[in-house]
Amino acid sequence: MLVKKLLVVVAAVVAGVLAYKKAQESEARKDVWSKSTDTVD
Repeated sequence: MLVKKLLVVVAAVVAGVLAYKKAQESEARKDVWSKSTDTVD
């Protein structure tokens, strides 16, 4: 029973880390896109 709970916690942590990395990557990509499509003054 303890092993199952531990596996669930580990899976949740891994999913959280992956989601965080995906969000950071998306934000970086959005930043680059924003800079490259800025209007030229």
